[in-house]
Amino acid sequence: MKFIADVMLGRLAKRMRLLGFDVLYDRTMNDNEIIRLSLAQNRVILTRDTGLAGRPLASHHVFINHDALNDQLIQILDTFTIASIPGPLTRCSRCNERLVSIARPDVKDRVPQYVYERYDDFSWCSKCKRIYWKGTHVRNMRLPG
Repeated sequence: MKFIADVMLGRLAKRMRLLGFDVLYDRTMNDNEIIRLSLAQNRVILTRDTGLAGRPLASHHVFINHDALNDQLIQILDTFTIASIPGPLTRCSRCNERLVSIARPDVKDRVPQYVYERYDDFSWCSKCKRIYWKGTHVRNMRLPG
């Protein structure tokens, strides 16, 4: 399942990406672009905008009712009966690209020294060049509820 989030849901988009969901998000996209991409790429629109939710071409949407991030995520998981996450750190939290493995020696000068010494497995985004590793933040990442 693929999603596209409106400007009001940047934190939700980032969290979903960290959990492995395919979520397009760009705070500069207007409602017309969100609808166009939703239709072209078969994406569910995630929105808090009643105007966007009420547009006929945006019928494939979820109106997010909650302010709290975990409640927003629970609403999506419940709406689509999602029982497990696709996989933490499989997508870039910044640009949504799939992450690829990178050899440990190749990150030596690109991560803090203590990270390099403590972890063996790294991934990176070929688009925005961010480096990821499964630190304690990933072990603590779980579905809310």
